[in-house]
Amino acid sequence: MKRVQALKDAKAAEAGTAEAKHADGNIEVQLEYLDGRFFKKRNVDLYNVHVYRQYKELGALSLHYGLTFERALGYTTEDDIRRDAEAVGFGPSYMMRWTKHVSGKLDASLDASGSLLAYNHAHPGNGRAYGFLWRIGPRLMYHYTDRDALSLAYIFHHSSNGMGSHNPGYNGIGFSLGFTHWY
Repeated sequence: MKRVQALKDAKAAEAGTAEAKHADGNIEVQLEYLDGRFFKKRNVDLYNVHVYRQYKELGALSLHYGLTFERALGYTTEDDIRRDAEAVGFGPSYMMRWTKHVSGKLDASLDASGSLLAYNHAHPGNGRAYGFLWRIGPRLMYHYTDRDALSLAYIFHHSSNGMGSHNPGYNGIGFSLGFTHWY
């Protein structure tokens, strides 16, 4: 089946048809809520928007680059001092996805991504104005047309300032809703 699709894509590329554009990649938008958990002194929830463009496909593995916009809400408590952890972050992101066809119009995947974010001020409280967002989790994708799909993922995340000596990081879990369009 993959070989047949590869031949179709090659013929379409030669002909310059719309099918050739489908072989070029996709754009994916993910809306996500991540609930801060696992650390008693870190109560930070994240509302994220990720926009990715697929640039390479290596069998079942696809590689994507993009941007992340983050809105963090909550607080941290250290040394009995409550510090605001509300911030807005923006920066580049990279995602790897391993996909397996399940049946019919349904695919399952495992997504892993990393983002480097610049914040509007130190985040979380007593942190730095930059940070890293690491995410991993399973995703189900439903292809409702030949070029469009909706997806739902369950995500584990780790947010960190990346420094061993001063790193008020936090973890959480949540859900991601995605829309993908192939062109």
